Amino acid sequence: MDGAYNKGNYILPKQVSKMEKSMSEGRFLIYIVAAVMLLMVIHLYHADLSSYLNPENYIAIHTILEFFSIAVSFSIFSYGWKAFGFSQSRKILMLSFLFFIVGMLDLLHTLTFQGMPFFITESSIAKATWFWVSARSIESLLIVLVLVLPERKLQQDPRRICLAVCTAVIGVIMFVIFRYEQSLPLLVIEGEGTTILKNLIEYAASFLHFISIVISLYFYNEGKNGQHLYVALAFTFLFLSELVFTIYQSVYDIDNFTGHLYKALGYFFIMRGFYFSTIADDSFLKDPHEKMWRQTEEMIQSHYGIIFKLSKQGEDFIHHIVGGGLLNDLGFTPNEINGKTLDEFLPDKAWRIERYYDCVWKNNEKIVFEIEIGGQTYAISLVPVMNNGEVVEIAGAVMGIVKYSRLDRCSRNTKENAM
Repeated sequence: MDGAYNKGNYILPKQVSKMEKSMSEGRFLIYIVAAVMLLMVIHLYHADLSSYLNPENYIAIHTILEFFSIAVSFSIFSYGWKAFGFSQSRKILMLSFLFFIVGMLDLLHTLTFQGMPFFITESSIAKATWFWVSARSIESLLIVLVLVLPERKLQQDPRRICLAVCTAVIGVIMFVIFRYEQSLPLLVIEGEGTTILKNLIEYAASFLHFISIVISLYFYNEGKNGQHLYVALAFTFLFLSELVFTIYQSVYDIDNFTGHLYKALGYFFIMRGFYFSTIADDSFLKDPHEKMWRQTEEMIQSHYGIIFKLSKQGEDFIHHIVGGGLLNDLGFTPNEINGKTLDEFLPDKAWRIERYYDCVWKNNEKIVFEIEIGGQTYAISLVPVMNNGEVVEIAGAVMGIVKYSRLDRCSRNTKENAM
């Protein structure tokens, strides 16, 4: 039997607007198609476009494109360093030091590029290319690890140790490349193109980027979070960039330029995806009210229940699952509920539950009621979320109701253990 009680209006603090709009599937496909078509156009008009690219000007263009990605790398590192002090997140720690290494190696690649001023030794194609493949190898491998390793909070602060280790790794790479440049295998023969070794390294990096694309799309399919599409798009541009770097014949030609352009675009979308959603969206950057709400939300996610949100499209209430362990017991997955109406996943109870949805939406009231599903009784609480005096969504929670017989048994066991 259904029961309900009402309380006064419950208004959350005004929500902070999102820093970035979420990527949609349509926009994602448009970007992918545009990227591929641009490559086709460049290949089709390769000879004509090459005549416009002056090698003397290309050094400046190369420096600008590389400094953009270097700025993104160091920005992620510095923000990640700060964010870890609050979050203790292993992923944020790995992400920040990954981009510290990559940013430093890209800086060395830029400073040693053929035609740049003297830096430790004379600039050369060999040094710049070895710094390039070192950065791409580390980047593609560690990104996959960041994506697949489960998140957890670290009990200690290893930032200074990590900084020392990363600095040592960079120092070793620098020493080997500067000291043994003439002994290292050739990666590029100017005027002829890339060697087999260079292509194998680039293909390996491309394969790892492809894995990152698949993982990002899998995460998007699981949670429908548009930020994962930004990440997948970033790896798509980096994947195409690596492929382009297997076909250029000169470090000054249009193919080399295209590869660097696609790399810069990839880092732009990394900034939009990883940077804004993983670091800049961390709770310590929010105002106190929003931080408190997020901490409460995280606590409910770990509790044995379900927390969800309701939005309204026309006359339909659309569900968005936030989390909760009770979902599996009810036999549902987030994909079966996210973006769906009650008629689509719980049709036999839809008319009974939606009248409470409608009451909360129209009357701005908080309601708790009981409902039977599969022979079990559950309590559902609904709270209107207000913005500028209007209900913009409903926050809901589901909890199972423990039978009194089980509660009595637990009480008896507690007393027996105490004796």
